[in-house]
Amino acid sequence: MERTNDWRKFESLGSGASQEQPRQWKGKTGGGKFGQKSLFFILRRMNVAFLYPILFIVVPFYMLFARKGYLSIMRYFRQCHRMSGWNSFRQTFVNHLLFGQIVLDKFAALVGNIRYFTADITGQSCLDELMKKNTGFIVACSHIGNFELSGLLYRHQQKKTYALVYDGENSNLQQVRIEAMRQANIEAVSVCDDMSHLFTLKNALENGDIISIPCDRIYGSSKKIKCEFLGREAYFPLAPFRLATQMNVPVIAFFMMKEKSTKYHAYVFPVEPHSEEPDRIKKAEHLAASFVRSCEDILRKYPQQWFNFYDFWKL
Repeated sequence: MERTNDWRKFESLGSGASQEQPRQWKGKTGGGKFGQKSLFFILRRMNVAFLYPILFIVVPFYMLFARKGYLSIMRYFRQCHRMSGWNSFRQTFVNHLLFGQIVLDKFAALVGNIRYFTADITGQSCLDELMKKNTGFIVACSHIGNFELSGLLYRHQQKKTYALVYDGENSNLQQVRIEAMRQANIEAVSVCDDMSHLFTLKNALENGDIISIPCDRIYGSSKKIKCEFLGREAYFPLAPFRLATQMNVPVIAFFMMKEKSTKYHAYVFPVEPHSEEPDRIKKAEHLAASFVRSCEDILRKYPQQWFNFYDFWKL
């Protein structure tokens, strides 16, 4: 009976997917199985930075034939950062170059070639404090910078990380990804239609571990909140923050930002609720708003590292 009650409680966090419109994004890495295998072979043996110049050839073709993503980033620079048409185009090109480099960096890390990467971290004390406690916590991540690289570089042995992932990649990439995550003490948790993944996340928090959840895409859920983001209104998922309030665990926002070549800078921000708010739903909304402010802060510093290639602000 207790499991049934828990099921109803946590199932409500992810219900309502069928009521939403189809996703505007595909969530799948391009290149095909053969191309990805070839890339893995090369990246096991050389510094990933040697491949960056190739992107100056690849990116123009990508922008030409993937116009939907290209135009959405152009609008992002024009409407959110108030740039001119020419400057928006130039920054869009840089954005695509950086995205290509970040994908290459991620692939290099997946095959274990991390010796060329270095990273500073701002907010280390916040992370260390949470690691020392017996309670679990939630890492709110996003499609800003190179979050996946952070898990492969910072290998936490004190606590296990359960990373919520959305299937769709080809089997070869999935296999490489899962093995790399396992070596970094990370377990991938796939989203299930029956919402059983919520029990895995709940158990991880109860055991004092970490769960990592993307908090900048709706993924079909009706549990969402409208926030002002970079001067325009956009929807953000509410379920991760409702989970945090129901389990009474802290939340941090983690961003892994590319500085230059293989140099990165990680940022850890505490996602603070309204301390005097007794209502859990409103408390979750305060958490979501705090996370959105963290995203705004990091994008003002790194505007070119926004990697949602669709009309994010379309309500």
